Amino acid sequence: MKEKFVITKNVKKFQMAMQHINHKTIGIERIALVEGLVGLGKTEAALHYGAHNGAMMLSIWPRMTQHWLLSDIVRELGFKPPWRTGTLIEKIQEELMQRPRTLIFDEIDHFFRDRDPKRMDALETLRKIHDLCHCPMIFIGENGIANKVKDLSRINDRIVETVYFEKLEFDDVKSFVGEISDYKFEADVIDKFVKDGNGRIRPIMNLINAAENYAQAHQLKTVTAKDLK
Repeated sequence: MKEKFVITKNVKKFQMAMQHINHKTIGIERIALVEGLVGLGKTEAALHYGAHNGAMMLSIWPRMTQHWLLSDIVRELGFKPPWRTGTLIEKIQEELMQRPRTLIFDEIDHFFRDRDPKRMDALETLRKIHDLCHCPMIFIGENGIANKVKDLSRINDRIVETVYFEKLEFDDVKSFVGEISDYKFEADVIDKFVKDGNGRIRPIMNLINAAENYAQAHQLKTVTAKDLK
């Protein structure tokens, strides 16, 4: 199996949203929200975008506080975090004003786990950074995150793009397999990948790998569903 990033329909929607929030018009908000089930490639799409566009990406941890979050942002921006919260904010603002970049925050569901005010303060601080620096910002979460964010009007009002990652369908998986595998898989195998993998990238990748191992062991160039029974 080739190590290759494949542009699926979900990735195309993600990239389009990134284009929409990367503008310089003052007064137009620049926050995007990405939602979807686990295993649909949200994090991978963000990592790929970040690697090719100089974005900063940070994964949110359970029970993450404002100070913890700000310290990690400063560290990701390439600096040793100062101790004072106010100084952390000043450093982030200074760096983003001088060298603007997109900020990506993955697994923001952790902010909502227990509705702890400390977690809400951390999320609100990100909104404030967005306002101060006018930097594009992406929030990534699991299904239902959009409804949770709606309760936070100051953040929800600034979201101009919402991307819903959907399960992969036959054509997606067919294109996916064609790009990452040297073996030919008949339509019934593609259909099996979709159904057995429940349209999710990670299980589908495992199924493709298992099918390739079978093809290699049996010296097959083309694989059918009958071969995999």
